[in-house]
Amino acid sequence: MRSSFDSTSALRTAAVALPTAYVLLVGWAMWSLTYDIWGALIIAPVLPLVSVPLLRRLFAGQDPATIPIAIAGLVAHMAGSVARYWVAFDAYGGSADAERYHAVGKEIAGTVRGDFGRIALVIPRPTGTPFIEKLTGLVYTFIGSSRMAGFLVFGWFAFVGTCFFIRAAFIGVRGLAQRRYAIVVLFLPSLIYWPSSIGKESWMLLTLGIASYGFARLFTMRRWTTAVTVSVIGLGAAACVRPHVAAIWGAGAALATVVTVIVRRQRVASMGLARVAATVLLALLGAFAVGRIAIDYLDPGDADESATVTERVDSILESTEGRTTIGGSGFTPPPIDRPTQWPFAIVRTLTRPLLIEANSVSSLLPALEMTALLVLCALSLDRLRSLPKMVATVPYVSFAVTTTVLFGLAFSSFGNLAILTRQRSLILPLLILPLCLPRRRPVRRPPVPASVRRPLARTGRQ
Repeated sequence: MRSSFDSTSALRTAAVALPTAYVLLVGWAMWSLTYDIWGALIIAPVLPLVSVPLLRRLFAGQDPATIPIAIAGLVAHMAGSVARYWVAFDAYGGSADAERYHAVGKEIAGTVRGDFGRIALVIPRPTGTPFIEKLTGLVYTFIGSSRMAGFLVFGWFAFVGTCFFIRAAFIGVRGLAQRRYAIVVLFLPSLIYWPSSIGKESWMLLTLGIASYGFARLFTMRRWTTAVTVSVIGLGAAACVRPHVAAIWGAGAALATVVTVIVRRQRVASMGLARVAATVLLALLGAFAVGRIAIDYLDPGDADESATVTERVDSILESTEGRTTIGGSGFTPPPIDRPTQWPFAIVRTLTRPLLIEANSVSSLLPALEMTALLVLCALSLDRLRSLPKMVATVPYVSFAVTTTVLFGLAFSSFGNLAILTRQRSLILPLLILPLCLPRRRPVRRPPVPASVRRPLARTGRQ
């Protein structure tokens, strides 16, 4: 009885002491630090309050342990935002893309806060860098121009996208090792660090996660109209920043849609021929449209206007290789002139750097992470045995594998380790999926009894 009273008293004391301490901390920070820093103390408590209802809705009916794991992942992502901020503005002295987004976003937000009738000025519309600049301005319009707070909000975008990837895998793969997948995806260092800043990676991880969630619902034929709408929104929002990555996701989804039509014949037949035809047509047209936008976006501009698509792609690859191999972390990418060279190029793109290739602290950390993933792969052979069959029978697995292969091939011309590591963080939720598939143990035939072996042996001698 007394221990129960003591615990209740302790909880009441903590409920009063912790908020009081936090208010005192905010007051001290407002007096001693700039708004660039103390503004984050206002945003930090809001993100968990917003996240908990979202996680409950997203993972309703799933393993109850998923939500606590996700909340711990949110804390890890917030810590990743702080680390990313320190590296960008303390270690590198502001020599990062985030500084440009912050400066432009702060200027845009300043023009709107005095007159909310001009809110249309911060609605992101252009493609690429201007989109993120306006998105930063939109965020700053509501939270103020605090760099640290901006890092936390963009890191939260990445966290939400990661949760959508997890939910998509739960929907798309029956028998998935759900806890294992959630833990690896939420706590993988690359996914905690690289997207947790003001920049393109956070937005891309959010939108690609939403698109993957829509694809998973589409592959399982759940609420067709809603699934198509979510998929289009996610893919379209991703295309606003990096059309070439959105094109890879679209191509993977288009191929998996064909697998869906072939595999789920009974469920597809119940949908009606018109809806099935519309699904396949939308998938193919979406992949084609985003692909054309990606080519126009990446084209260096020196190609002949009458050049074929193949010639323009070759020009893009040559330009990308020339631009990315410059710098201290540059390397010579593997050739992809012939299809026989593609498998090696894909594997090296997805697994670089290995420990033997690490020559600095910045390359040692991703090398250690990749080594850990390769060890996990070796420990997951019983799960990888089921991969060939599931690629042919489970559309979401087909989508994940196809998208990963296309990503590895598309980025094989990148010759800068820092750029490649940052971009590769986007594919990691799909790359990890095969390591969490249901186990498929080798079939062991029962031993033949001796009474059966002897007649068989005599028959053989005859």
